[in-house]
Amino acid sequence: MLTNDRLIRVVILLAFVLSVIAGCAAPAASPAAPGEAAAPAAEAGAMTEVGTLRSETLIVQTFDGKTNAPDNMNPLMGGYAIWRGFRELAWGYLWEMDTATGQSYPELAAELPVVLNDEYTQFEIRLRPGVYWSDGVEFTADDVIFTLDTYFNNKDKLTYFGVPVITNYVLSYEKVDDYTLRVETVKPAYDFATTMGVYTWGSAFNIVPSHVFGKVEDLAAFKNEYPVTLGAYTLKSYDPNGQWHLWERREDWDRSATAPLGEPVAHYVFYKNFGDEQTRTLAFIKNEYDVDTFMSPDSIEAAKAQNPNVHTFAAALPYHDMNDACSYGILLNNQKAPLDKPEVRWALALSLDLPSVGINSMSGQFKASAFPMPDTQITRPAFFEPLQAWLNDFALADGYKPYNPGFGTDMVNKLTEMGMDASLLPTGDAVTGNFGLGWWKTDPAEAEKLMNSVGMTKGADGFYTLSDGSPWTLELVIPSDWNKVMQRVGFSIADSWTKAGFKVNARQVDNGEFNTVQDTNTLLQSMVNWSTSCVFNTNFVNNWRTFSADYLKPVDSSEPINGNRARIDNQFIFDKIAEAGAMDMSKPEFLTAGQEVVKEMLTNMYYINMMNIPTTIPTNESYWTNFPKQDNAYAVPYTWWSSFKKILTSIEPVGQ
Repeated sequence: MLTNDRLIRVVILLAFVLSVIAGCAAPAASPAAPGEAAAPAAEAGAMTEVGTLRSETLIVQTFDGKTNAPDNMNPLMGGYAIWRGFRELAWGYLWEMDTATGQSYPELAAELPVVLNDEYTQFEIRLRPGVYWSDGVEFTADDVIFTLDTYFNNKDKLTYFGVPVITNYVLSYEKVDDYTLRVETVKPAYDFATTMGVYTWGSAFNIVPSHVFGKVEDLAAFKNEYPVTLGAYTLKSYDPNGQWHLWERREDWDRSATAPLGEPVAHYVFYKNFGDEQTRTLAFIKNEYDVDTFMSPDSIEAAKAQNPNVHTFAAALPYHDMNDACSYGILLNNQKAPLDKPEVRWALALSLDLPSVGINSMSGQFKASAFPMPDTQITRPAFFEPLQAWLNDFALADGYKPYNPGFGTDMVNKLTEMGMDASLLPTGDAVTGNFGLGWWKTDPAEAEKLMNSVGMTKGADGFYTLSDGSPWTLELVIPSDWNKVMQRVGFSIADSWTKAGFKVNARQVDNGEFNTVQDTNTLLQSMVNWSTSCVFNTNFVNNWRTFSADYLKPVDSSEPINGNRARIDNQFIFDKIAEAGAMDMSKPEFLTAGQEVVKEMLTNMYYINMMNIPTTIPTNESYWTNFPKQDNAYAVPYTWWSSFKKILTSIEPVGQ
C-alpha cells in the first residue's frame, strides 16, 4: 500500500515488532502456504480475563477508549457511559432503523405510528405486548408516559441531548390503555418515527423504567449503575477505572425489546479498551478481540500480513465502509473572534491541502465531501448532484471561484505520481464514486488575500497576526489515541495550516474532555469533529433542528450548550429549518429547503467539512464470522450504533 515516507517507516517498524511478537504467539492450527502468514490459533476452551469462555464472548474495542464515568448508566444525563453497550445491547426504542435500507421498523411499538389527522400532528402509538424489563416487570404505556413526564418536569436539570429535542417537539400526550397512547406534536411531524424512535445511532427518546426511576429523588445525580434493561443483555460487571464493560445475554431474551430479530448469538459481549494503537494491533493479531474501531490503515495492513483472519470491509480500495451517518470536519467557534469573520473561515478552508491530509492520515483511503454531510448513495442524489451547477458558479465576494470539481481526478493523478499500482485506483465514473464529486481548491494565495482583507497579515515569523498586530495562535483540539484515525487527520490539518501561515496548537484530549470542549464556548476555538454533519438520509431536519438562536450561549459562557454546536447565528437558516420541520418529507419542496440551507452554510463556511468518516473497522474472524461486509451489507458494521443488535443475531461462531 502506498504511503508517504513517514508512514512507510511506521509500517516497517510495526511490521518488524509484529514479526518478533508472532514468534511468541500460539502455533497456527495448520501450516501456512508458502509466502502466507500463519494465523495464531484460536484456542478451544480458552477463557477471557473476565472469566468467560472466549468462544462465547464477542470482544470489541471501545469507541471512546477509556470512559471517565463507567458507573453512570443514567440515559437522562449527557455524561453517561454512552459508547459501552447501553444503547447497543441494553435498551429498546419505539422504532429502530434498518441501517441497510434507511427505513424505520417497529421495536417496542407493534407497528409504525398511526397518523390521526391530516395535519400530521396527532399520532397513536400501539405497543407490542409481552416485552419485559430484565427484572421481570412488563413494559407498558406507563413507562412511556412516565418518561415524557420526566423529560418535561425536569428539562432544566437533565442534560441528555434528547430532552430539549422531545420537549420542543411534543405538545401533549395521553394514555389510552396499557398498550396504547396518543401524542400531539407542536408542528406537523412527518419524521415522527425517527424523532421518537431511532434515526441513526440511537434515539432522542430514551424510555426509562417507571418502577425504578419513579423512586429516585434526584434524577440528575442518579447513576443507575446496574441498569434494569429492555434489550437482550444486562450489565454483568465493569472496570471502575473505565477500561471495560461486560454484558451478559438475558435468559429471557425472548421477552426483550429485540426478540423479533432472533436470539443474539454471543452469550457475552465484552467492550474493552486495548490501549494505544500498537498495543491494540498486537492484541488483535493474537486473537484477543474480534472487532476494532478506527484502526489506521497501515496498522490494518500490518495486522493482515500477520493474521489471515483479519479482514477489512471491502477487498478493494478504499477498503473501508464510507456510509457512516456523519463526516469528519472542522468545528469552528463562529462566535469567537477572529473566527466570527467568514473571510477567516474561508481562508482556513482554502489553506487546507485535503489531498495531502487524506494521504498522510488515511493512505488515500477516503471520500471527500464539501457539503456539511457525508456523500452517500442516499444523500448524493438528494443534495450533492442538484447543487453541482451552483457550486461551479459559486464565487466569493472578490469573484474567486473556490470549488474544484476535479478533486477525484487530482487524487488519482497524485497517487499515480507517488507510485501506487494503477490497478488499485478507480477509473471512469468510479473516480467520483470513490473520491467524491469535488472539494475546495488548495490556494494559500487566495487565503492570504482574504486574511489581509480583514486586517490580518503575516508577521516577521511568517504567521498571521490579529488585526491589531498581536500574535494569534489557533488551538485545534483533536482526539488522543482513543481515535487514532481522527488523531492523524488532526495532525495533518495542523501541518497543512502551519505551512500556509497559521500558527496552530494541536492539542490532544481524551474522550471526556473532547465532548466538554465541543459544548463549551470558553474552551472551543476549533476542533476535528463530526457532530454537525450527521445527515443519514433525506431528513436533514433530524440533525439540524437545533440550528436555532435558542441553543446559542454568550461567547464567554462556560455553561454547556446542548444543540447548535456549529454556533450558527443566521436567521435565514433558522427560518428554513423551521419551515422544513413542518413539511411533508416526501415532497420536492422539502429537499429544496435542505439545499437552500446547504448553500447558506457553504457561503458562510460555518463548518469546514472534509470527508466521509472512513470507518476503518477490521474484523478478526478467528472466533466469529458473518460480520457485515460490502458483499453482505445487512447492517452498518458499527459496534457503537443501536443497530449492533442486528449484527449480534447474524454473526456465526467459528467451529473450534
